[in-house]
Formats: sequence, structure tokens, C-alpha cells
Amino acid sequence: MTRVVEAGAISPATPRSKRTFPEIQALRTIAVGGVVLYHLFPGVLRGGYAGVDVFFVISGFLITTHLLRELDATGRIRFGAFYARRARRLLPAAFLVLLVTGVLTFAVLPERNWSQVLQEIGASAAYVENWLLASDSVDYLAQSANIASPVQHFWSLSVEEQFYLVWPLLLVLGWWIASKLPSRRRLVIVAALLSVVFVGSFITSVVLTTSNPGPAYFATTTRAWEFAAGGILGLFLRRTERFDGARALLSWLGLAAIAATFLLYTGATPFPGFTALLPVAGTLAVIAAGDPRRPWSPRLVMGLRPVQYTGDISYSLYLWHWPLAIFALSLLGDVGPFGHLLIGVLAFVLAALTKRYIEDPARVAPFLVRRAPRVTLLLTAGAMVVVLVTTLTGATAIRSRIDAEAAAGRSALASGTACMGAGFLADADCRADTLPAALVPGVDGALTDDVNTPACWSKNGDSSVKVCSYGPRANAALSVALVGDSHSNQYLAAVEQLAATERWRVDVYGKTGCVWTGATQVESPDWAKNCEEWKRSLNARLAASKPYDLVITSYSATSLIAAAPGRSLRSTIVDGFVDAWKPVADRGTRIVAIKDNPRPIDGYLDCIDRNKRDAGTKCARGEKQALNYFDGQPQAVQRVPGASLVDLTPYFCQNAVCPPVIGDVIVYRDATHLTSSYTRTLAPMLREAILAKTGLKEKPAA
Repeated sequence: MTRVVEAGAISPATPRSKRTFPEIQALRTIAVGGVVLYHLFPGVLRGGYAGVDVFFVISGFLITTHLLRELDATGRIRFGAFYARRARRLLPAAFLVLLVTGVLTFAVLPERNWSQVLQEIGASAAYVENWLLASDSVDYLAQSANIASPVQHFWSLSVEEQFYLVWPLLLVLGWWIASKLPSRRRLVIVAALLSVVFVGSFITSVVLTTSNPGPAYFATTTRAWEFAAGGILGLFLRRTERFDGARALLSWLGLAAIAATFLLYTGATPFPGFTALLPVAGTLAVIAAGDPRRPWSPRLVMGLRPVQYTGDISYSLYLWHWPLAIFALSLLGDVGPFGHLLIGVLAFVLAALTKRYIEDPARVAPFLVRRAPRVTLLLTAGAMVVVLVTTLTGATAIRSRIDAEAAAGRSALASGTACMGAGFLADADCRADTLPAALVPGVDGALTDDVNTPACWSKNGDSSVKVCSYGPRANAALSVALVGDSHSNQYLAAVEQLAATERWRVDVYGKTGCVWTGATQVESPDWAKNCEEWKRSLNARLAASKPYDLVITSYSATSLIAAAPGRSLRSTIVDGFVDAWKPVADRGTRIVAIKDNPRPIDGYLDCIDRNKRDAGTKCARGEKQALNYFDGQPQAVQRVPGASLVDLTPYFCQNAVCPPVIGDVIVYRDATHLTSSYTRTLAPMLREAILAKTGLKEKPAA
């Protein structure tokens, strides 16, 4: 899985004091260092994202021990005081970073990203960013359209805040159940309750990581076991000066486990699931070992003042480093190793200042500490409401404007010149001065310019065959099926146009990333199984229904296909198409495969935004580079009688270059997909090519 998330829940669960364990401060330094290095220098610590698990275990340990001391001493937890302390410690620094991020978003990021970032700022302020990202990870179209936002690292803080909300209630429940038992026995009951959380969450994590890794990475339910692991350790850990040599060895083993995670794991490692056991176990080992005094123990390094100080500011360091990286990349592009080093230094300085002037003063502010906890909580709720209302209102206004521009673009396409879009290349008499003044669908609207709907689309985890239909139910000129992954479904706008103007009856069958092939795609086992189930159901449906006149298909030529035993990858790709198409073609249905589309340059929308009227030349990509992939469809059609290839490349590329704007229409909505606006302009050319290649005749109207 491509890891689009940035991790590190590192809120300081306890104030820095003599009671703070030096090994925990060192663990914070190690974890935040891993996260920062992973983000700024991804080739250094490929598995640095696992630092989040270290912090979750620490939080589970510290909060559990803190609350149990209160329960043991008073028999209850003062919820108001607990949540007020959390709010004073966490929110001032977080809200400062969110405020600065909001301002810099408008100053630095392209306007098309404003709505997404505002939504995520609101979700971060309400500490539900993890669920927003989990939802987007399920939504294939959102995955394609969304950028790595400057606040997406708040997902892990959201998980931790949700832990803070639930955990005290769980401990009180366990304490109440065991209220008649001696104190020692109560711990067993509480441990049993936490063990239920551990087992249930761990099983959920393993299953969901295998079947649906995107949501699994962000979900609170797949991370709760890590908090529980720290909590269970906190229930029974008793500090001792005995067994010093064994504890020193245990500490080294724990550190080695964390280091192995950082060095051996990659963005492709299934996570959290079973693989999260390594950093969790390593963290538990270091905490359990404590602060051994042997000369060869890690304490000499872990106790160094820079290590302890970095752990002290780790929360603010984590908050600052990711937005700085995103804004620097947006402004300067690839800043190089030295630039990333400067980002890290700046993040450290800002973290130190934030700790000194924001975190610490807010934590002990007399006007809050001396008042009832409800004062802090009311101020917290008020601040959250202000942020939510502001961001959601702004995002809605921006979204409305983008939608209005998209509607205006669709209107221009419907009633404007035939020279717009692909028509500009099809007609030698077209001139630029005949085109409208604005680009269609607009830079802001390009990312979401897609007419695909849930009715036409089976998402990840859904193996049911969904079908949506266009055109007349009876007396159709042609009966057509559009079948395949998103690179097939992107032609929906064109066939929808043909259904309306040429009386084609079109049924659309599509599934996220699932290519209509007999070959197996390289994904997680459960994902591949789900795709295979969908294809079996699709093939059965096509075999059982009245034969279509025509099936149109395409695919993303960069899809990962598994080479069959004893066959090359290219042969496997070609064979897979033959296996899928031939049974349908044998029934008399013509198969039309559309050659996969070119790819634009990286950052093509930024380039268009900067160059507007000259984007067609200044933002173009060489045809050879734009088509640098193996598409097995041309070879497959030669082996399937009744199959034909339609190559629309001349309507994407001319004179050896492929521009991202043609006829004042933006061609691509993301790095691989076409905008529906441009696809709609391809409808006449697609119809002409299909009829010419297949020899099909459209039935006249009755």
C-alpha cells in the first residue's frame, strides 16, 4: 500500500518533572526523531512511521498508571479535572499550529487545495481527522484528488484524544465491577477488562489490515490494543533496583526492536496488524527495564540532556515539522537534503519556543488552574466551535464556487464551439481565438471533474456487481457495456453523451482498481480475492444476459499484475485480456479496447495555474515519456476475433508532445485520469473510431 499518512501521536501525557521516567523521555526522542527523519529523509528510516506505535504505548502506560493512582487513593476519577488538564496541555500548541497552517494555506497552497485543507483543519480541531482520512482512503476518487495536507499528521493525535475520552470510563467501570474486592484483586479485574480491549482490537487490526489497509491504518479500533498493552504493563509494573544486568539487556533488546522497525519496515509493509507487534514489544521492553545502572546499559545515552530535552519538546516538534515540510515543498519543489535539514532545524526552534511560551504557560495559567475545570472545558469547546464553523463555512463557500465554475464549464461544452477540447485537434480550421476566455473545468475543479457515481462503482471490499444505465431502454441504436477499472469508467462522460445524442443503450460496470482480465493483480490477498469475486460475478452476468452489440473496456497500464508461473509479465498481461474477452466475443459481441491514456508531468495543475494561457506548451510532456508503460491491449486484440483497438493518442498528443490543456479544456483530473470535461469532447471521435473499427451499424430509430 502506498502510505499517504504521517504518524506520531506524541502528546505529553505527564508534565516534565522528577517523576517523569528518563527512559520514556528517551523513547519520545527516538520516536519523534524517527517520524521526522521518515518524513524529511524517507530513505533514511523507511519505517519511521511506526513511531506512532511507540507513542501510543507510552500514553497507555502513563495515563493508566496516573488514573489508577487516583482511583486507589480516592475511589474515583475527577473527570472534569482530568479533561481540563489534558485540554490545557494539548490544545494551545495544537490550535496555534492549526491557526498558522490556515493562514499559510491561503498564502502558499494553490487555491484548488483550500477546501480540502480547511475541512481537515476542522476535523483536526475536533480530533476526528483520523476518521476523515479513513473515509477518504475508502473513497477511491478522494484518494486520487486529495493532496497530502499540512495537517494530516493530526490523525494520530485524534486517535489519542479519543483514547483519552474512553479510557478513564473503562478504568472506572473495571474498578466499580471489582469494588468489593481487595485492591490487589481489583487490578486483576481491570487487567481482564483491558485484555478484552487488547484482544478485540488486535484481531480487528490484523483482519482489517489484510482486507482493507487504508482505513486500518487510521482507525482507532485498530490501534486501541497498543494503548491497552501499555496500560496492562502499567497495572503490574513495579520499579526495582534488582536484576540490573537483566534489565539493561532488556532495554537494549527493546531499543533494537524499535530500531529494526525503523530500518526494515517500508511504506509497503502491511501495517498495523501483526507487524506493529515489533515496535510495541520494543517499547514495552524499554519501559519495563526502567533505568538500569550498569555502565553498559543505555542510560548514559538516554540520560543525555539533549535526548531528554528533545523528548520534552517532542509534542511541539511533531506538530510543526510536517506543515513546514508541506509548505516548503509547495513553494520550492524538491528542496534537497540541505533544505530538509533546514526544515528540521526550523521545526526544532519553533518547538522549543512553543514549549517555552505556549505549552508551559497554558498548562499552569492561574486564571485557568484556579478556576473550576468547566471554565477550561467551556473555553475549549468554544475554540473548537469557532474553528469548526470557520473552516466548514470557508470550505463550503470554496466548494460552491468550484461547483459553479464546473457547471459553467459544462454549459460551455454543451452549447459552445466544437473546437473545445479534443475538437481543437480534430479540426484543422479551429483557432485559439474562437475559444472561451476561461479554462474548463477550471484549475480548482479539475481534481473532482468526474461524472462517475456510486451506482456505477463497486468500492474496495465490495464484490457485488453494480450497474448503471444510460440511453433508451428500447429501440436503441447500439447496446453497449462499459467494463473495467477507473480508466474504463473515465470514459463514462463520452458514452453518456453518445447515449443522449446517438441513442446508444449503455450499461456501466466498474470496480475500484479492478482490471477486466483473467490475470491476478498484485495487491493484498483479501483485496485480490475481492477483485476476483467481482470479476467472476461480472463474467457470469455477461454470460447470462442477452449479448451486447459492443463491450468497451480500458485499464490503467500501470496496474500491478502478477506474472503467471513460467510466463513473462508482458505475456501474462496479454494472456489475461484474451482469457477475459474471448468468451464474450465468442457470443458475437464486439470488444473495443481503448489504449490507455498518456500521463501528465508532475505538478501539472500548478504549472497550469502559473501559466494559464500558455499551459498547452509550457506544461506539456514529451509523448515518449507520457506513454512510458506497457499496454497489453494492442497485442490482445490481435488474438481475439471480434476485438479491436481504439487508439485516441492523436487527441492527446501531437508533434511529439502531450499538453495538459487542449482546446481550453484541462485534460487530466489527476496524475493518471482524464477529466470528464475532456472525455466528453472525445465522444464524436470515439464513436467514429468504434464504428470504423468494428463495422457495426447503428440501428435506425423506429
